[in-house]
Amino acid sequence: MQAQVVVLNATLEPIGVASLQRAVAFVVKERAQIMLASEGTIRSESFEMPVPKVVVFNDYVAVPHTRMYDRMPWTRRGVLERDRRRCAYCGSAGSTIDHIQPVSRGGESTWLNTITACVDCNGRKGNRTPTEASMPLQFEPRVVWRREVVMLAVEAAGVDLVALGLAR
Repeated sequence: MQAQVVVLNATLEPIGVASLQRAVAFVVKERAQIMLASEGTIRSESFEMPVPKVVVFNDYVAVPHTRMYDRMPWTRRGVLERDRRRCAYCGSAGSTIDHIQPVSRGGESTWLNTITACVDCNGRKGNRTPTEASMPLQFEPRVVWRREVVMLAVEAAGVDLVALGLAR
């Protein structure tokens, strides 16, 4: 898995996650500074620097406020990440997407009609609703917003914003 670096605006609010290569470019071009580094260093013939884990832009980057509160487009990967790859029926590791209202019965691929399921539960439920299959959901599906995706990416990068004093 490629290293991910948390990117903070000059106001110290998280605005995204970048690849290690992109974060290093921000630092080398003096657009950002390293706020938190991982173990190890990056070396070339002309420079040496710590491996960034969190970078902060030197100047404020205008991010449209409404953009952070946009609804994310539905994706299979998004559902798996939203549900933290846990089956909504039994709680075990899940790797498939299940439609609460089956597609064959008019259900669509939307945030509120899809959940993560394990292969066994998905097969057991089949072409029925959870109620018909007597398989209650352990949690309700929900819409995913762009800000939540940024925060999940920060978490996946292994950065604790609370410990850094950047979140409550």
